[in-house]
Amino acid sequence: MLAQQRTKDMAAAVIRVAESPLRALNRADEVARLLGERIRAGEFSVGARLPSEQIMASQFGVSRPVVREAIARLKNEGLVRTRQGSGAFVCEWKMHSLHFDPGVGGRLESVLLIYELRKGIEAEAAALASARRTRAELANIKRKAKHANETKQSVEENIKADMAFHRAIAEASHNPYYIMVLDYLQRFLLNAFSIARSTVMRAEYANDMANEHMDVVHAIHRKDSAAARLAAQTHIDRARIRVTKANRSNSQGRGLFLAEHSAPNAALEPGYNKRG
Repeated sequence: MLAQQRTKDMAAAVIRVAESPLRALNRADEVARLLGERIRAGEFSVGARLPSEQIMASQFGVSRPVVREAIARLKNEGLVRTRQGSGAFVCEWKMHSLHFDPGVGGRLESVLLIYELRKGIEAEAAALASARRTRAELANIKRKAKHANETKQSVEENIKADMAFHRAIAEASHNPYYIMVLDYLQRFLLNAFSIARSTVMRAEYANDMANEHMDVVHAIHRKDSAAARLAAQTHIDRARIRVTKANRSNSQGRGLFLAEHSAPNAALEPGYNKRG
C-alpha cells in the first residue's frame, strides 16, 4: 500500500514556479506567501508535487534554507505535506478561520494593503452607523472621539483610545461582523499606529486626526450616510499617507520603522492636503 502511494506521489504533476527573484527582506515569508496564494487560488491541483528545493531556490532567487523554511510554514498551515525522499505535495485544505501571517504587521507594503482593506470596511460601518445609531451610541462615539483626540496622553493610551473610537462606530452599525473583522485587523497595525504617533509627527498627526475624527462624528450625528462614508474613507487614506511619511522619517533616524520594499505606488495617493 505504501509503495503504491509512493509511486502515485512520484507520478503527480510537478508544479513549475516561474517567479522573478524576490526583493523582500524576509524572503521565507515571501516565498510562503506567493506559494500559499497560488495554492488557495486553485492554481495547483491537489496531489501536485512542488519543485525541488534547488529548483525553487533558483527560480525565486533565494537559498535552499529559505525555501525549506517556507515549505515548513505551508506545512504548518495545512497546505502541503512532505514525504522524505519524495518532496512536498499540495494537500486538500480547508479555510477554518481567517489567518494572516503574524509578520505582516512589520512590513510597510502589507500594512498599507491592510489599511486599504480597512478603508472599505470602516467606510461602510460608518455609513451604517449613521443610519442605525441610537442616541446612546452617538453619545458613546462622541465620548470616544474626545478621548482619542486628547494630546496629553502616552502613545499607548492614544492608540487604545483611537481603536476604541473606531470600535464604537462599528458597534453602532449593529453588525457584529464588522466588529470582529476590525478587531482582527487592528492587531496587525499596532506598529504602524506607534510609528504614526512618533514624536517627530506628533503635533501634525494629532491635529489632522482630530479634524478627521470629527468629520466622521458630525456626519453620523446628522445621519448622513454618504458623508459618513466619505469622511471615513478620507480618514483612512490620510492615515496611510501619514504612516508612510512617518515610517520614512523614523527609518532615517534609526527609530521604530516598518521594513519597506516594493511598496505599492498607491501608498501615496493624490489629493492629500494637510489641514491646519
